[in-house]
Amino acid sequence: MNTLDIALQSFLSTIPIYIFFGIGFMLRRKGAVLPAHDSPIMSLAMDIAYPCLILHSILKYMALSDTKELRSIAFSLQAIAAGACELIVGVCSAYAVAKIMRLRIGTGLRTFSLTAGIQNYAFFVIPIIQIVFDKPGDPTLGVLFVHNVGCELVVWSLGVIIMAGGVGQLRLGVFMRGPLLAVAFGLALAWTGAGSYLAVPPLMKTLEMIGNCATPLCLVLFGCSMYDSWGHTSWRPRLLAAGLLTRLVAAPALILLLAWILPLDIYIKRIMTIQAAIPSAVIPVILAKRFGGLPEMGTQILLATTVASALTLPIWLAIGNIWVAPLIVSP
Repeated sequence: MNTLDIALQSFLSTIPIYIFFGIGFMLRRKGAVLPAHDSPIMSLAMDIAYPCLILHSILKYMALSDTKELRSIAFSLQAIAAGACELIVGVCSAYAVAKIMRLRIGTGLRTFSLTAGIQNYAFFVIPIIQIVFDKPGDPTLGVLFVHNVGCELVVWSLGVIIMAGGVGQLRLGVFMRGPLLAVAFGLALAWTGAGSYLAVPPLMKTLEMIGNCATPLCLVLFGCSMYDSWGHTSWRPRLLAAGLLTRLVAAPALILLLAWILPLDIYIKRIMTIQAAIPSAVIPVILAKRFGGLPEMGTQILLATTVASALTLPIWLAIGNIWVAPLIVSP
């Protein structure tokens, strides 16, 4: 499969994401989903559906895997470390750009560093993996959730420290979240071998059916948020250009270089290749609102990178497919 075919396949894999964004945008515009509905829908997605998706994927692709390496503690720690390193590289690159722009605390240093530095490592990535790695038994989706533990640890530790201006805002409770607990429980089942006894068909089907609701719900809600922000934002071209270059050019190049250099398992390299191309995440905007940052700045970068990634994402996936790890293998 040549480079053009890879780029085309990568682009096609993102189409469902933007369709869900459009559905959310139209639902909000027509008043079918009101702002008051966001919190209960998000709670359903993040506290119930997403943990079910995680647990199902880890049980199916890791605990029940015939490959012993995928069930090992060493592999899991390697994936978690890779996820943490990605975000640290992204945040450091964004911080350097913010310093070049002479931003400081109060004018956007913290918000820019996190929004341009942290990619949407979960719900933007899941549908891409489900489409690209659709062969029966492919464990890539399960590896993603283990990898994302490292991302979550960085966001809720370093991210909070940066946005809050110190360690005083750190609380143990921020780590006691449904997705992280689901990963911990799933890995415990995989490592001990107990997963093969608990993963009975009725339970697995229930987890799968509930878990499949998570991604559409979150993507639709993001489409609703796009409608809320689109017409109420005073755009700052210089800031947008810096955010786009950081999130969609500098950070992907550095993450792909990291994935190419490090002696990681091929499945982890695949995840890093995809993560490198992903636009900004929503979490930094939430942290900016909570800890006195500039959420308007974060929203601008979030919207701009999400739209522009439709063009850049296939390019970076094609580059990663050639130089880092094969994403699409011809039959």
